[in-house]
Amino acid sequence: MQWLANSIDEFFSGEEGLGSRNARFAWSLLVPTLAILILVAARPLEQTFISSLTDDEFGTTRPARWVGLENYQKLLSVRFVTVECQIDEDTGECARTTGVQETIQWQRSDFEEEERQKFREMPSEEREDYVRYEPAYTWQLFGGETGLRVLAKDPIFIESFGNTIQFTFVSVLFELILGMIIALVVNSNFSGRGIMRTAMLVPWSIPTVVAAVLWQVMMRPDNTGIFNVLVQDLGLADSPVQWLTATGPWMYSIIAVDVWKTAPFMALLILAGLQVIPKDIYEAAEVDGAGRIRQFFSITLPLLRPTIAVALIFRTLDALRAFDVFQVLLDPTRPSMAYYNYDRLVLGRLDGFSSAVGVLIFIMILIFTVIYVRFVGIEQEG
Repeated sequence: MQWLANSIDEFFSGEEGLGSRNARFAWSLLVPTLAILILVAARPLEQTFISSLTDDEFGTTRPARWVGLENYQKLLSVRFVTVECQIDEDTGECARTTGVQETIQWQRSDFEEEERQKFREMPSEEREDYVRYEPAYTWQLFGGETGLRVLAKDPIFIESFGNTIQFTFVSVLFELILGMIIALVVNSNFSGRGIMRTAMLVPWSIPTVVAAVLWQVMMRPDNTGIFNVLVQDLGLADSPVQWLTATGPWMYSIIAVDVWKTAPFMALLILAGLQVIPKDIYEAAEVDGAGRIRQFFSITLPLLRPTIAVALIFRTLDALRAFDVFQVLLDPTRPSMAYYNYDRLVLGRLDGFSSAVGVLIFIMILIFTVIYVRFVGIEQEG
């Protein structure tokens, strides 16, 4: 906690803190905007949190009942057990099954004798709660026939969390790499550069829902989909690929859609950072004999660090709230956290429960933002 005390002291009395004239002037400009933001956002956040502590439902005359942290307990309750895998002949991985009865069998067969005895001696109400866990994920351990199974009271929420994290990490990584390449290309001098700069923004300008529908048509699971026609004509597959089904590469498919859609946005931000780097730095590096690769890692990348940090924050926050791509291309059994929240609120009419999901999404986004700002490096120049 010492670093927090030092940070607070520096904030109020340091040269760059509130004690400085520049800081006071900056805060005087920020306060009106912050006040409006607090007035607009504070009340909804307060109501959402209060609602998350109830079992409120839409379309019912039953008054909401105070349940405390029960919604959060259901969402976050997980258990880990080791299981003997039934190896799938097609994939070579642990066969995945679902169902409460099978979960009870897994638990009973995998518990040590002490755990089994504890289960037998439980009161009926506790036993019912104990077996209310269903499988969310299964991983093979060391490629063998033993697996680690994650059991959850709400397995779809746990899966939505895993889907969101995987989608965010992979899509943002590829968007950064592709956006960097595009920005470096359009920042160089060549004929038609202006046209290419305009063309690269076309995918980003298309609404996400429209883009998702277009890709859905191209990824049709039969021979009418353009991607299946291409992979079969090139000899990469003997039969149509089920791009968006649960047994196919659905995660990589929606990541490809998102990368195609938003990599231009990343490229635009990086291009803005490239254009403020003084050209004489590169000229001096060339005189010193530094090649293009050396210039990129010694000059371009370090000077782009603040720009990349801002771009990563924008894209990560956007990806963590991904909804459109999941909602259009997938079914509700493979949701993102935002899609799951929508499903529980609009279709399930569970206002209190969905509010708890929303609070958890807010906390997750807040944590990612703090980590990025602190460790990725939005640096101050002074």
